[in-house]
Amino acid sequence: MPPRTHRTPLALLAGLALGCGAEGSADDAEAGDAPLEGRSEESAADADADGDVADVGDAADAGDVWDAPFPPSENLGRDILHIDLVIDLAALSGTATILVAPSSAPGASFEAGGLDVRSVTGPAGPCEFVVVDGRLDVGLPASVEAALVVEYGFLYQVDFEGLSRRGYVLDWPNHCGNVFPCHSHPTEGQTFTLEVLGVPPPDAAVYAAELSADAPSYQLSWAMGQFIHQEVGTTTAGTRLVVWTVAGRETAAAEGMADLPAVFDWYERTLGPYPFGDLVGAVAVNWPPTAYGGIEHHPYWHVSRFAIGDRLVHVHEAAHGWFGDGVRIARWEDLVLSEGTVCYLAARALGQTVGPEAEAETWADYEAELAAIVAGSDRVAWPDELTDPVELEEFLFSRSPYMKGAMFYRAVAEEVGAAELDRVLAAFFAAHAGRAAGMQDMLDRIAAETGFDPTVLADGWLRSLGSPAP
Repeated sequence: MPPRTHRTPLALLAGLALGCGAEGSADDAEAGDAPLEGRSEESAADADADGDVADVGDAADAGDVWDAPFPPSENLGRDILHIDLVIDLAALSGTATILVAPSSAPGASFEAGGLDVRSVTGPAGPCEFVVVDGRLDVGLPASVEAALVVEYGFLYQVDFEGLSRRGYVLDWPNHCGNVFPCHSHPTEGQTFTLEVLGVPPPDAAVYAAELSADAPSYQLSWAMGQFIHQEVGTTTAGTRLVVWTVAGRETAAAEGMADLPAVFDWYERTLGPYPFGDLVGAVAVNWPPTAYGGIEHHPYWHVSRFAIGDRLVHVHEAAHGWFGDGVRIARWEDLVLSEGTVCYLAARALGQTVGPEAEAETWADYEAELAAIVAGSDRVAWPDELTDPVELEEFLFSRSPYMKGAMFYRAVAEEVGAAELDRVLAAFFAAHAGRAAGMQDMLDRIAAETGFDPTVLADGWLRSLGSPAP
């Protein structure tokens, strides 16, 4: 979905959008429920260009569009543009105000498998809805951009499937429906606002109040705890880096983040402007002791308390601001475009900022991990469509896309030069920031920018088991 340069705040839309059926007709609307005039520039332009999408500002003159009630209709293809989310932890309830785009078909659907949906409302009245097999279907006309207010309850989930009793939200890859009505597919991007209420004292919640660039659903999160805030540094672009750690892990956090200002500065200068604000950093979350690593909840990536001192974890998660979050993947099978690219960038950034020894150490670690993968549970790093849910889940939690992806990029850099590959990655980010892309798009960009066709390297590293012969 192309980036948008302007969007009317949902607080304003809630007073303008029409209801979902006869109760929301323009004749019955009060002044605060006037036809929507503050559409995003993209929606207005698309409507004018298509010619077959009714102008929402003229809805009062299109009585038949609004007069009939609209029964719930399945339509997971209806695009989500923006979500305002208010979470009340004391009540275990949420209010999601969801702005959806016009569609060629009526209705709108959202994943809501872990939610108790209590009401769905257009500003002029309630909408008809039903929850079927964890999918929330709402009745509304096809031809309008509309704001829906969904009131719901939710529950704590087992670790890594939503809100954990250990004080964090992690819903990657497809558990956002346990936290808010959503589309979990990675190609879907929307902007967000978030407010978390009812945090039990003495804890505090750390989260981004706004994601103003299109982001995948799994990027939204929050963490709770008795955090200690530490300033880390500032990049030449003015981006501040911080860390929220916990008692007893202050020194580890400082050591793990010490090189991040230089690394993040290199990312900004090499790849392009960071898309998610001017304050970034890490949060030490209370993952189970058996879990290690981090997750890309930009601008505040989460890192297990046991990994908060691990420099490579931070360098890796920071790079997801450009690949994985800044550029979404077009399908889950394109995970290598996120994780493989980021693994390569982490090694490259350390070499450019800390020194050749740090880069060499990183590649040695990658090579050892790859050898273990090939000797054990080897997988193709860039598979064709995986239709079996079990097979897809096993792929998503494998490390093959990470390590084989990094090795693919290193092989490309050996052919075209590392500085030239830096330029290609920057061009790719500039072309796809705020959008979804696939790994084939990356191969095409490498070929177009450098004249070198990376297909043979991709077949050997990404499309095959094992690893190519030296």
